[in-house]
This record gives sequence, structure tokens and C-alpha cells, in this order.
Amino acid sequence: MFVVGTRGSDLALTQSTATAELIRARTGEDFRIEIIRTRGDAILDKPLPEIGGKGLFTAELEHALREGRIDIAIHSLKDLPVEDPEGLTIGAVPVRADSGDVLVYDPAHEDPEGGSIPLCHGVAVGTSSPRRATAVRSLRPDLEIRDLRGNVPTRVDKVRRGEYAGIVLAAAGLDRLALDLGGLRRVALPGDRFVQAPGQGALGVQCRRDDARILGLLGAIHDPVAARCAHAERAVLLGLGGGCSMPLGVRVQREDDGRFALRAALYGRSGSPALGVFHDGLGDDLDALVVDAVAALEPLVAEPLRGRTVLVVRPSGGDSRLAAPLAVAGATVETVAVTEALPVQVSETELRSALGDDTALAFTSARAVDRLVEEATYAGIDLRGRTTFAGGPATAAAARAYGLDVLAPQADAGGGNALADLIATQGLPSSATLCFACAADRHPEFETRAAELGFVVRALPVYRIEPIVGLEWPVEHCDAIVVTSPSSAEAMVRLGTPEHRALIAIGATTGTTLAEHGLAHGTADTPTPTGVFDAVTARIATEVDADEVN
Repeated sequence: MFVVGTRGSDLALTQSTATAELIRARTGEDFRIEIIRTRGDAILDKPLPEIGGKGLFTAELEHALREGRIDIAIHSLKDLPVEDPEGLTIGAVPVRADSGDVLVYDPAHEDPEGGSIPLCHGVAVGTSSPRRATAVRSLRPDLEIRDLRGNVPTRVDKVRRGEYAGIVLAAAGLDRLALDLGGLRRVALPGDRFVQAPGQGALGVQCRRDDARILGLLGAIHDPVAARCAHAERAVLLGLGGGCSMPLGVRVQREDDGRFALRAALYGRSGSPALGVFHDGLGDDLDALVVDAVAALEPLVAEPLRGRTVLVVRPSGGDSRLAAPLAVAGATVETVAVTEALPVQVSETELRSALGDDTALAFTSARAVDRLVEEATYAGIDLRGRTTFAGGPATAAAARAYGLDVLAPQADAGGGNALADLIATQGLPSSATLCFACAADRHPEFETRAAELGFVVRALPVYRIEPIVGLEWPVEHCDAIVVTSPSSAEAMVRLGTPEHRALIAIGATTGTTLAEHGLAHGTADTPTPTGVFDAVTARIATEVDADEVN
């Protein structure tokens, strides 16, 4: 006989009973259920982050384990504190359920045009999770996010009663309860935005660390792969010093080839305009993937830029992902488009001449990719299958979206010089021809370096950049300005910059443009969101130190 401690909610009772029955089926040991009320069950009038503290739903169960009143406690692993309490351990992690998030909603509020959150404009969505709230807001900023408490059936009933148009829940809870939704509908939410809470979908069976008999019983239901993945997710949370209120998502999966895929997301705090900062890893060494994820996200956790204002200056339609780590790190971020891109019409004769039969493609901007594909499609030219090179990650992503097989510099490189140097390593004849789709008023860096290396470059202007007339800066003073392109730098100089303490260039080419105008600046080591964050924090620190010395 073994005694199972559990909370009294429908979900806790269901998953505890099912797990205990599985142990009995595999070992022949009978069991008894004992219901224990936790502090999290008792306080229902406050949002979970406001209650705070570790072990909201576990402390009383752990106390009962230590006293010997129960032998095991079965928890949703995401609710367990990351570190094992004194004298206790997780003796088993059974087969994992669906780890994703779902939306349960009333079809009376359905709007098929709402995308992955098919709800009408402005209706209320319930969740108690800062992570889920930020993800909903990123997809549908028009929706009202309201706090949601109660067990799963209670939450679903609140949709039936019209208190919410929809609610976000863990799929595993609904599946384990086999809850009849009646006339409500359920839709899975996209995993790229809704990266699960660490351990979500997995159960943790807790017991006394020195109880050999119970540990032996639990071995009969343990799933080593589920445990390894879930523990790795929780190890990222532990490495970042977080608890249940940290807006962190981590998903670890074992691929068919045996390697592990890890995706971690640190979401923006309440009210932040940024979805979050994402980190992806793939490899055999799961411990190393965890270390890399912690290293990538840890600088943002303590909100080192809280109280700082950062202005991101970019082209119209440019990539605004650069603002994400700054906002997650606590900064107030303003993004301003200072230029607009206007198409340059290309005749079919010009296009076919520039492309040639064996010409490789080279791009240093995503906008050039879009425009060349547009012109080629109109002329009936299929660009797929051509050797294609891109100067950075955003440009490469744009080309791959059109089915082009792209080579790009490593993340620690980037820009025109790096692109030309990459092409030189690919075994092309030294006199090979490159079709360079570009802006009419482009920076000459790529063409100059490619010519030095012996390549023939056929420049094909497909758009031109014009400053936006009459623009006013949203701030008069800021701590840092991030400039994301040479054309943005030129437009900013014409406008005159707001008062600032630090000026950051996204890459070497943009930095050269700033230097040509005599502007002191720092340059991001990589043209990535993390590279920009590192440059901003370093430059602000330098400027602050200089002020203190003076």
C-alpha cells in the first residue's frame, strides 16, 4: 500500500488517480488518496504573480511527505519549484502529454479573420500567465487581457457564462480531464509564439529521497526521455534564477535523429511592446544546449536597462526585432522609420541581362530580395536553383521564404565585406558573375570588395530610398540611439538627432556612414537583436563612466 497526496481540484485528482492506478497496474501495489489543501488553492482573489513565493501549490504536500503522512505527491511539473526541497526528490516523470497551449472560446465571439486567435475585435481573453498574455498581445494587440483564476472546469465555465470570450489553457489539463466543452471550441495556439512553460505537459511524482521502496515502485512508470527533456527545460529556468512568475518559455524535444532541439523564449514584461527574445539550439549535448540558452538570456533577466530610453532608427518596413531584447531588458523603446523604399522599375531586357544563365545572386537587404523576386515573377523567370548569397540573417530568411537555397556569413560576421569574403570561399571561378540586387543609392562596400576579389558584379537597382519628409522625433532626450542601416544614418543626420548619451550602429557599413559624418558611435558585434543589446549596454556604461569621471 502507498498513500498518494494530492490537491483537491478536478485536474489534480484526475492525474493523481490515473498515475496511482498506473503504478498499481505495473507493480501490483494498492494505494489510497489523501486530499491536501495548498495555499494556492486558498487564495483565489489575487493574480498568481501577486501572491508570489515558491511552492504555492506544493508546500503543504511536501510537508506531508516529510512527516510520512503520504508516500508520493503527484504534481504538474511546471508547478514544482525547480530545486528539490530538502529530503525530497522527483522519483518519476511518466510519459508526457501534449505540452502546448490552447484557446478555448465561445463561437459567438468567433471571427475567422482573426488568424490563429479567431476572436472578434476587442473581446476579453483570460489567462493568469504573463508568458501567455504577452504572446496573445503580440498576435492580437486589440484583445483585452484579463486575469484568470480557478481550476480548469471553473475557468471553462467562465467562458460559458460570458465572463470571457476565450481563455488560454495547457492542452494537457484539458486532455487529462477529458472535459466536455459542450458548445465551446478549442484551437491549438502556434508553438513558435506560445513556447510552453518549462515542464508543461509533464507530471512530477515526488517522494522522499531515501525511500527505496517507493523509488522502486516509481521506476515502473518512469519515462527517461520525457524526464530528460522536462528537466532540461527546468534547468534553463533554474539557470536564469526564475520562478513561476518569470515570463519564460522553454521547449525541449528529441528529434528523430536522436539530437535534442531546444527553444527558449524570455517574454516581455506586462505592457512591453515586444513579444520576447528567442533562442534556438540543436545538438547531441543537452547540457551544453541548456548552458547556451542561459548565457543568451541571462543578461536580460535583471532588466539592466530599466529606466532607460532607447530610440531605434530604421527604414520604413524594416525589421523591428532589434527592439525586443531592449524592451525585455526593461528599456522604453521607441522605433522610428526615417526612410521609405520606393520601387525602381526594371525592364525585362535589363533583368535578363543582369541575371544571365549562370549568374549567382547576391543580396545585402531583405527589401532587395522582395523586389527582385517581384520583378522576376512578373517576367516569368524562376530564380530557384541559382547559387544565392545573403549578407545577414534577416536577408537570408527573406530569400529562403521564396525557396532560394541561401549561403550567408556566420552570425559573428555580416555586411558587404563579409558577404564578398564568403563568396570567395565557395569555389566560384574568380571571374564569376554576381547579380547584385540593391538600392539605387547603395553603399559601395560589397561591390568594392567583390571587385577586389576578382568577381564581376552586375548591380541591379530595384528600389530607392527616400527620407520621410516632416518627421518629428517621438522623444527629445534618450539614453541611446540605434541606427539600423546606412540610409537611416543619412536621414537621421539630415533631421538632426535628439539629445542622446550613446549612438550605436547595427554593423560596420552603418558605422562607416556615421563616421563619415563625424559621429562617435559604438558598433554591434553582430547584426542581431542580441548584438544590438550588448552594444547598447556597453556604450551606455561607457558614457555613464565618462560622466562620472568628469
